[in-house]
Amino acid sequence: MSTVRLLVLGSMLRRGVSHGYGVYNDLTSWRAETWTNVKPGSIYHALEKLEAQGLTRAEASEIHVKLGPSRTEYSVTEQGKAEFESLLRSALQSFEIQTFAVGIAFMDMLPRGEVIRLLSDRASALKESASFLRTLPTEEMPSEPSKHPELTGLWENYVSSELSNTLNLITKLEAGKYRFLGE
Repeated sequence: MSTVRLLVLGSMLRRGVSHGYGVYNDLTSWRAETWTNVKPGSIYHALEKLEAQGLTRAEASEIHVKLGPSRTEYSVTEQGKAEFESLLRSALQSFEIQTFAVGIAFMDMLPRGEVIRLLSDRASALKESASFLRTLPTEEMPSEPSKHPELTGLWENYVSSELSNTLNLITKLEAGKYRFLGE
């Protein structure tokens, strides 16, 4: 799943209609580079691909800010909105921290109950993963990387931390924190 794709579609859906520079400004003002690996050039590449796949529609802007060619504005198609929602649902269950972060950024664009369910599914998968990691054999003098206690400990701590963060977020959402679609 592409975090760039999710970020670009999310920015455009929040704006309604946007040009590439507007999406770039959103991501810059959100400081997305601190919680994702998005590069400015990837925004324009994503816009081209989204349009080629029928997920966005491009039109020449009626507003001429400067002399020269008109700026292209994009809107998200119904197919693009469905793609965004699918990517968002996947992101809210992802173990990959940057993908999950983008899911959190746009979670308010789904109904609260659905977000809680998706996060609960993530928590269940994280619990299962943490349990599995605790069963892995380790060796004081590891014969292979998978048996290194520091490596398995690192992953167990990461998964346990993600589980704790996810459960805390679920508690906040169940208590009514934040505003979601339809509220």
